Amino acid sequence: MAISVAQADRLAYFPPPEDNATNGQDYLIFLIGGNPGLISYYEPFLETLHALLCSSSAAETARFYVYGRSLAGFENSRLANGEESPGPLGLPDQIQNTEDLIYNEITLYRKANSFEKPPPKVILIGHSVGAYILLEMIRRHRKRIEDFDDEDFDLIGGILLFPTIVNIAKSPLGLFASTFLRIPRIAQIVGAFARFWTNLIPTAVLYHIIKLIMRFPEHAARTTVRFVRSPMGVRQGLHLAKDEMDMITEDKWNEEVWGAATAPGTNLQDTANSNLVFYWGQGDQWVANTTRDDLIAARGHRTRKGSVVHIAKDWKPTMYVDEDKIPHAFCIKHSETMAEWVSQRVVEIIAVHKVESST
Repeated sequence: MAISVAQADRLAYFPPPEDNATNGQDYLIFLIGGNPGLISYYEPFLETLHALLCSSSAAETARFYVYGRSLAGFENSRLANGEESPGPLGLPDQIQNTEDLIYNEITLYRKANSFEKPPPKVILIGHSVGAYILLEMIRRHRKRIEDFDDEDFDLIGGILLFPTIVNIAKSPLGLFASTFLRIPRIAQIVGAFARFWTNLIPTAVLYHIIKLIMRFPEHAARTTVRFVRSPMGVRQGLHLAKDEMDMITEDKWNEEVWGAATAPGTNLQDTANSNLVFYWGQGDQWVANTTRDDLIAARGHRTRKGSVVHIAKDWKPTMYVDEDKIPHAFCIKHSETMAEWVSQRVVEIIAVHKVESST
C-alpha cells in the first residue's frame, strides 16, 4: 500500500514499502497549483494520479513520488526558507518560494534514500498560474546549467494544465479582474470583509452553505471554508491575481524554454526542453480562445486527445485542446479524468527520456 502524508499546506504520496523496483529509477513529480493556492483542492487529483502511476506499466522499473504544496501566504505566513512573510506575496515571490519548496522536497528525498541509487528524475505539473511558474522553473534550471555547467537535479519534462501564461488580462474574466483589482486597497478591503462575515457563521453551517450554493464536493467545500476564514487567504489571492493581470502579458520565454533542441555545450541530460505537454481549455474564461490559438500556432503543434503522441519527433511542445468540456478549475469536480490523462503523459515523458538518454 502506498504511503501518503496530508498536511494543511503539503500533500505527499510515496511508493509502497514493498515496491519491487528498489533498483529502478525514482521519479519525483511536483504539482504547482493555481490561484487560490490551497493544495487541498488538488487532493483527489494527486491521490488518483499517484495510484495510476503506481499501477502503470512504467512502475515495473520505476518508483513514483508525487508532491504538492500550497502557494505561499494562503495557509500560513512561513516561507520555504524559514522566514516569515511580511505580507501578501506577488508573483515573483511565489516563483522564488516555489523553487525553494521544490529544492526542499528534493533534499528530504535524498536524506531518506540511499545515495547509491540513481539520482531522481523530476517532472513538473503546473495548473493555471502554476503553469507560468513552471516555465520560470525551467528557465531558471537551464540558466543554472549554463552558468555552472552542472545540474542540481534532472528535470525531464513539464505538463501544463489550463495554462495562463500569456495575456491573461485579455481573457473574459481577465478583462473584469484587471479593472476590479485596480481599485485602491481592494485586496485588503475584500479580505477583511470576507474574514469578518464568514467568521460570524459556524463552521458547519458555512460548510453546508458553500457546498449547497456552489455545488462543491466535500474536499472543495472544506478547503473553501479554510480559504475564506483564513487571516490572509482572500487578500493573498487578490494580491496575487493583480500581479497576474499586470505581469502575464506577452510571451517572455525564448525557444530553449519552449523546446528548441539542446544547444551545443549544455548538459544533454536536461531534456525538459523537448518534453512539454499542454492541455488547453475550450472556452476557458481565463484564457481567450484567440490567445490560445495564436500561441499554439507560434509555439506548438496541436493534437487530438485520443491520439498517440511521439513527443521526441518535434522539438515543439505538444498541445491538446479540451474536447470533454472540462472547466478551468478541474480540481473541483474532474480530478479523476485529468489524473488519468496526466498519468498517460507522465509515462510518455519517461519513455521519451529513456530513448533520448540512450542516444
